[in-house]
Amino acid sequence: MRLFGIIFVFTFSIAQTVQISVDRSRIAQDDLITLTVEVTGGKDFAKVDMNQVKKDFDIVSGPGQQTNIQWINGSMTSTKTLTWTLSPKRDGILLIPTLSGTVDGKPFRGKTIQIHVRNSEESSDNSVFIVGEVDTKKAYLGEQVTLTYKLYKNENISIEPFQLPEFPGFWVEELYTPQRIQYRNVTIKGVKYQVANLGQVALFPIPSNKHIIPSLKVKVQVEKRKQKRRRDPFFDPFFDSFFTETKTKVLRSKETKIEIQSFPDPRPFDFSGAVGSFKIVSSTDRDTAKVNEGFTFTISMKGTGNLGLFSLPEIKFPEDLEAFPPTDKFEKDTFRDDLTGTQSWEYILIPRTAGNLTIPRIQMSYFDPKVGRWQRTQTDPIEIPILPGDTELTHGSGLTKREIELIGQDIRFIHTNPVEFGLSKEGRSNTAIFLYLCSMLIFVSPTFISKYTGHRLSTSEGRKIRGALRTGLKELKNGTGEPFEIASRAFYIFLKDKLSLPSHNLDPSSVETCLNKRISNESLNNILTLLKSCDAGKYAPGGLEREATILSEMASIMKHADRVIV
Repeated sequence: MRLFGIIFVFTFSIAQTVQISVDRSRIAQDDLITLTVEVTGGKDFAKVDMNQVKKDFDIVSGPGQQTNIQWINGSMTSTKTLTWTLSPKRDGILLIPTLSGTVDGKPFRGKTIQIHVRNSEESSDNSVFIVGEVDTKKAYLGEQVTLTYKLYKNENISIEPFQLPEFPGFWVEELYTPQRIQYRNVTIKGVKYQVANLGQVALFPIPSNKHIIPSLKVKVQVEKRKQKRRRDPFFDPFFDSFFTETKTKVLRSKETKIEIQSFPDPRPFDFSGAVGSFKIVSSTDRDTAKVNEGFTFTISMKGTGNLGLFSLPEIKFPEDLEAFPPTDKFEKDTFRDDLTGTQSWEYILIPRTAGNLTIPRIQMSYFDPKVGRWQRTQTDPIEIPILPGDTELTHGSGLTKREIELIGQDIRFIHTNPVEFGLSKEGRSNTAIFLYLCSMLIFVSPTFISKYTGHRLSTSEGRKIRGALRTGLKELKNGTGEPFEIASRAFYIFLKDKLSLPSHNLDPSSVETCLNKRISNESLNNILTLLKSCDAGKYAPGGLEREATILSEMASIMKHADRVIV
């Protein structure tokens, strides 16, 4: 028998009423109830504010709309009904608060309805339920807590799609997500069940006001047999399916509170948040290096714990060693419940002076929760000889850019007027005149050739300076190789022609020396920053994020440099 909480509100006329009801007032926590708002004699459906209902109930579905028209004694009666399916958030006495709204623009107001919700464990029906199992309820900040959601059933059910909840106060790492629900047989307190793993996650507590693992909600359709009927020997068992019914339930696991333990004092000075068990090693990709040539320095950390939640202590490299920000990579071991894997950091290092280079020891303290003590792991120092570079940059062409331009202009406008020769025709034969002209041509041609070639040689330097930008942009467009290599090579070729340098085998340090007093500090810093990014991009594995834009950035830098270099 259905139990109703009904309120009639006469706010319009005797013929217009609003009725608010629920189908049951006593349910188990995993059951659903139906809330109905029915308007009789109104033109429109009721407009209801459901925000207050969400305090104690989840709205599973709704509002559903239905219109019913009846003719009684020649008079038409219209009923418009809204329905919501609600799921209680907890057990105990819950309230559907006073609902208010409007019908045809006129207000109505209902009364509070009490719902008695039994705990699912106290219900006589324990045919299907969900639990959230954790391997520990006490943990240190950064210590792994393994959570597994399991579904138990001994009835035929179908599961609707669901998502794991959010976990505020935790950093989450997924361990297992089933592609298909699979069951195995278990027995609990003498009752046989089928159990399935709905998902497993590793939770790492982070600083927060509270650390509560929320409940998982899953909507299921449970197939139950109707009340048994006397067995008819002539009844075909095929029709047994007609004697089952489907019931909708919303299953919830219990919330679990995790107690956070304090680290023992004193804390090591080099502790950066690592909790677990770790070992670090370091290596370089070569035994020797040359000045201004980059090499890779790799730090690898292998272990079990909160990998990815902490960083290495700051590394202080020698002053004559230029270090670029590292790229990091994490390789996870997918066959372990504990978060296990290898975290690596790769630095691009460029030595700027020759000699023996020592990369310092790297050490890190961590807390091992299994033994409850502080531990330390460290690398060995690495010594690597640095040889002189293959080429050395020489400076000074003897003339400034302005002087070269002036000389080019002066030489370009020096011309020799053509010499006119007057030839006497008297007393000479045609043969003599021809021989005379040939001899004069042979005598004068070296002078013209030397003047022409001298003019071309003297102005070639100026032409190269003026075409430096065009040459650099051409290299950007047609150059071969990696984008970072093309970009830096194009700038060095541009600068060589622009300043008449003897070689384009340059580096950021030599560029800084050449341009130090020729352009503003801001422009110089922009150029050096881009060139260093090119160096890092050439040597770093996989390149950097700027690979797609480095050529356009270098074109802009060269155009700006061509205008400001004096």
